[in-house]
Amino acid sequence: MERVWSPDEETDEAYDAAYEKACVTIGGRRLNPRDLDAYTTIAYELADLADQDEEFDLNEVESEDDLVRGDLDAALAWAAAGVCVLQQSLPYPFRDVLPYGPTDNRPAHRLVYAYANLLQLKHPRKAGTWFTAMVYFSPMDNMGARFHAPGGPSGSLPFAL
Repeated sequence: MERVWSPDEETDEAYDAAYEKACVTIGGRRLNPRDLDAYTTIAYELADLADQDEEFDLNEVESEDDLVRGDLDAALAWAAAGVCVLQQSLPYPFRDVLPYGPTDNRPAHRLVYAYANLLQLKHPRKAGTWFTAMVYFSPMDNMGARFHAPGGPSGSLPFAL
């Protein structure tokens, strides 16, 4: 799978220029449409989850409203868009594994986990399917999806409706 890295302090000017040339503006945000980490970052920024704060206490969470301070629908839309990009970059139908070990595969894992994680807050049963899929395409389960998958070690989904 081709990997588009977000520019950082280690990338050179030529890479930064090529990345910027491929960027587009979507929903007021500038990104390279093939940069899976960009979709993940934007989704989590839009959700503004309370557990990102140092003062977060899981014992005080009674519902989704206590956890999500941002726009969950917009966050899910960005994560879903990233998943669509991922799906288009994989052979159809994809029935193989996507090991976490190779660095180039990790953005795909982070993106699918972000989508499932955010979806779990709105539709826990639908999210279970995504967590299960993660375990199948990465049996080593470096992201811990098995703990959220139905029938997994945790055995339950929070805020079940």
